[in-house]
Amino acid sequence: MSEYDISFFSGVLTGVILSFILLYLYIRNLIRKVMSELDRHIDQVKDKLMPVFIERVNGQLYCYGETDKQFICQGVNMAEIKRAFETRYPDMTAYLASGEKELIEELRNQLKELNEAGISK
Repeated sequence: MSEYDISFFSGVLTGVILSFILLYLYIRNLIRKVMSELDRHIDQVKDKLMPVFIERVNGQLYCYGETDKQFICQGVNMAEIKRAFETRYPDMTAYLASGEKELIEELRNQLKELNEAGISK
């Protein structure tokens, strides 16, 4: 291998390495921008989210605040719970934070049906 070949291959190798470094820096900068946007969005909405848990007693659903365990509303199905919650907290959005696994799955299915029917906010 001649001196010219070694110089050529070392130049190509240097170019490839520099390309990967620049690509890495570009992707890292892009990820930082996306993370910054996500943080900003989370800061905007986190005060409008309320974690709740729902329990069923004698066929009636009772909704409580997850953090303070305070009663929020009740109903026989998710449509009634949703209406009562939105009446009491019109600027808030509830999300199911905990509860019985089977009940949560049932309530999520009811919410999905409500959203598909166009009854969501």
